[in-house]
Order: sequence, then C-alpha cells, then structure tokens
Amino acid sequence: MKYLNAGLGFLFFGLGAVGAFLPVLPTTPFLLLASFFFLRSSTKLNTWFTSTKLYKRYLSNYAEKREMTLRSKIALASPGFIVMTIVFFVFEQWWVKAITLFFIVLEVWYFACRIKTISPEEARQYSQARLEASDTATQPED
Repeated sequence: MKYLNAGLGFLFFGLGAVGAFLPVLPTTPFLLLASFFFLRSSTKLNTWFTSTKLYKRYLSNYAEKREMTLRSKIALASPGFIVMTIVFFVFEQWWVKAITLFFIVLEVWYFACRIKTISPEEARQYSQARLEASDTATQPED
C-alpha cells in the first residue's frame, strides 16, 4: 500500500507541476492530493514534498495559516460542487437530494467561512518569504 500511495503522490505531484505552467490545469488540487498520498506513503517522501518549491509556493499558506486565494478556493471547490449538483438533479429520491444538498451547503460554508481569503499579492509575499527562508536555511555559513 505504501508503494501505491507513493506512486499516486508522484502522479499528482507531476500533474501539479504541469499545472504550475499551464493555466488550464489546476495546480493546488493536485498538490493537495500529492500531499495526502505522500503523507500516507512515508515520512521521508512527505518531508521531501514539503521542502519543494511547489509546496511552499502553492500549499504552505493553507497548511500553516488556513488561508487561500479566491482563485484557489474556486479551483478546489468547483469539482465537488459540480458533481454534487449533477447528483442533485439526476436522482429523484428526496433523501438523496437532501443529503446532496447538505454536502453542497457544507462545502460552500467550509470554503467561505473556515478558510480565510487572501489576495494573490499576500499569498505571493508569504510564499516568497518561505522560499527565501528555506534558501537561507540550506546555505552553508562562511
């Protein structure tokens, strides 16, 4: 199972890396999935992942401060929202609609109320500070 988690972690890390350069492919959701799978694969892989520039640039705000840009929130919430909305309209049973509606409201509430929205400039400044801090920590002293 560790190897499967590691493999999935690398798959999603690769997709997230590609998404950092292609505007049509989201970066943050793939990196969150990579983090999920690396955490379950091994401590060494998770430590490596959290030291990468991609992690520091795209996930460190959320992981450390529960902050995201509006664009990141929308990119993360959209797939679940779309799927649950389709389920709501496809199924005719009232209880399926009630459960689905509950989860739609829960998702919207979580992203709107539990995760602070910050501007892209704030996110960029924080990410840059994290990158600079890690660069100075890895440089040997004279």
